[in-house]
Amino acid sequence: MKKKTFYQYATILVVCILVGTVIALLMKNVNASDSESKSLQELQNQIIEYQRKNEELNNRNARLYDYITELERGEGESYLLVMEEREKFATFAGLRAVKNDGVIITISPIGNYQVQDALVRQFTNELSALGAQAISINNERKVTTTEIRTSRENIMINGIAFSRSEPFEIKAIINPTKIDSFVVPYLQSVSESIKKQLGEESVAITVRREKGMIIPALSEDRIGYAMDLLIPAD
Repeated sequence: MKKKTFYQYATILVVCILVGTVIALLMKNVNASDSESKSLQELQNQIIEYQRKNEELNNRNARLYDYITELERGEGESYLLVMEEREKFATFAGLRAVKNDGVIITISPIGNYQVQDALVRQFTNELSALGAQAISINNERKVTTTEIRTSRENIMINGIAFSRSEPFEIKAIINPTKIDSFVVPYLQSVSESIKKQLGEESVAITVRREKGMIIPALSEDRIGYAMDLLIPAD
């Protein structure tokens, strides 16, 4: 009887082990299936995201291609905008002639007096401080590279020599609403102060308003145009 009971228990144990093994295998397969399903979903999401980014890049490249084509053909809104910006920068840099109301300062040496470069610089600095948007000295456009320096009997401006014994005419386009009320009176006071320092018999300085004054562009043969030594940096 005991032997029979033992065999029954043993049989039940074996059956339980087999059932447990089967259940474990089934659970493993289910987990593997879920993992594969999750990985597949993530991969699909990544592919969709890559496709979206690729489409954005393609659209951007297409727009750039159209933009470059317009520039090469010299037509279209993009080309016109670029040309407009180019003209603005050229005007700002002094490469275009400009016109508007402004002031003219004339420095005339008296007797043997020779105009000093510091005097010319002082007036150009004053004009810049007053908001002048374009300045010329003896019709030489003042740009960022313009030098105003004495060289023996001359004053060099944009590499051009002007006799210190001759008058210097400084033109400046400035806010028209302030010319009569502030700019001219201020420059006249500066002139009087200078004449007192140098002596009344040394130099004559006049300041006047000029309507529709034209200030020329920087000549292409001037130093300010030179760029043969400039190499674009990486």
